[in-house]
Amino acid sequence: MRKQAKGRAKLVVVIPAYNESERIGETITALLAVRPNMKKAGLEYRLYVVDDGSADGTGALAAKAGADRVLRHKVNHGLGAAIRTGLMGARRDGADIVVKFDADLQHDPRDIAELVRPILDDEADVVYGNRFERIEYRMPFVRRIGNIVFTRLMRFLTGWPLEDGQPGIFAINRDYLEIFNLPGDYNYTQQILLDSYHKGMRFAHVPVSFRKRITGRSFVSLKYPFKVTAQILMVLISVEPMRVFSTAGFVFLFGAFLIFAIELVMFFNGLIPKPVVHVNAVLGLALFGLQTFFFGLLAELFVKNNRNR
Repeated sequence: MRKQAKGRAKLVVVIPAYNESERIGETITALLAVRPNMKKAGLEYRLYVVDDGSADGTGALAAKAGADRVLRHKVNHGLGAAIRTGLMGARRDGADIVVKFDADLQHDPRDIAELVRPILDDEADVVYGNRFERIEYRMPFVRRIGNIVFTRLMRFLTGWPLEDGQPGIFAINRDYLEIFNLPGDYNYTQQILLDSYHKGMRFAHVPVSFRKRITGRSFVSLKYPFKVTAQILMVLISVEPMRVFSTAGFVFLFGAFLIFAIELVMFFNGLIPKPVVHVNAVLGLALFGLQTFFFGLLAELFVKNNRNR
């Protein structure tokens, strides 16, 4: 991490919040309680709440409770958008480290010190909390299965030793804060993992506590897998387009070859009157596959050219 020439390192805690009036005051109070420890560690500690279009006075309550800044969306844009706004605000204000923290107080503010330790020791640029060593309740079956699926997918795509790919708490340093790209407005965990991996960042896991939510409503729904999958593709295309388009091109080319091979066998066995009956399907799939492959090649050249500027 880039060292400051003078003064303390600035740590900004970003708290995205949407209709969290029941607990936002308690969350800010709990986060403020660890400020003395952060000061002892040589950190300037600030709290930024992102009010994502709340209709229950969440932003005003956060300011009253002692948040250093409240950034507001006029309408609800989604969790990813709220985190993007918070990260951009922290970057503009010169933050050296940013921690994302849930507004519902499912995480323990005392874990922040350990979460940022790998960054302070210059061992990592991105640190994710791992809830499963210290979880205090039994996670619902659907959420548990979803977490396993997406964690394994991210482990495969990044090669990082991920144990929990969807925590509500993570930390990033200034190096990544300056270049992050969070295009999707819904979920953020997979987007940040893929984006930071393809930008050469270092990753670490830290065990964190996790409590049961007692107020509000989780953003996870039946639409979650579809929205997340679309955003994973969006990030992959933006950082490694050839991997996406070459895979898609291969699928189309394989489909063309499969139809051709099956009908050729059928022809030699006297089951059809000519070698290829569905000529248009074979040609269409083959041409589409080649076009997709070459489109990916052009996109890859474009992305690499932009990186080198």
